[in-house]
Amino acid sequence: MTVIRFPRQPRDETVNRAPIGSVRTVRGRMTAHADARLDRRKIRIAALGAQEKRRHRRVKLSLPGRYLDSEGGEYACKLVDISPGGGRIATEHPPTPGERVVMILAGLGRIEGEVIRAGKAGFAARFMATQRKRDKLADAITWRFNMARLGLEEDRGSARKPSSGRATLKLKDGVVIRADVLDVSMTGAAFACLERPRVGETVKVGDMKGRVARWLENGIAVAFDPPEPPQAEPSAD
Repeated sequence: MTVIRFPRQPRDETVNRAPIGSVRTVRGRMTAHADARLDRRKIRIAALGAQEKRRHRRVKLSLPGRYLDSEGGEYACKLVDISPGGGRIATEHPPTPGERVVMILAGLGRIEGEVIRAGKAGFAARFMATQRKRDKLADAITWRFNMARLGLEEDRGSARKPSSGRATLKLKDGVVIRADVLDVSMTGAAFACLERPRVGETVKVGDMKGRVARWLENGIAVAFDPPEPPQAEPSAD
């Protein structure tokens, strides 16, 4: 039997073999993509941290109240500053660190927390609440913080809406506008009013000064001027 053998084709060294330079280029691109993904991840983490920091921004707010310690004692206290995540309380009878307390503060209601540090002048507590309750507390804090400095008049008929009330807007030329508060934050507010000043015009609301940022369908939005840097104060320790 005759066996037929076909001659092998000479191997082409250039087939399926990329130049060394191109391999290095591909590896470099892969490394660049990995670095880009890492950078994006770092940016997302930083953004989440900034968001959390904004959500827990601490503001000075003086409100009377009482607190109950773990042994059932009830003592008078006064709120010094607060955020949705915690607060600093002044009292003549501070609890011990690690103790759980219940604070009842005027305008904010009942808040449970854990004492993280204490001193002769008072204590600092970390609030123990669900995210929903923290969000409601943030609204209440914002409203109470702005009531005094903006001279807002609380609408008793809309107690469930922290941003409902009446305000007086004063323009640079002496014109006074009575407006309803639509929304309020630490840096600005929205008002419903018939007369709308031009964008950029200076406006004074209570003790706060700002400028008209934009027109709304039924009013204006005002951006407050940034506050002066606060002076350092001794802690409650």
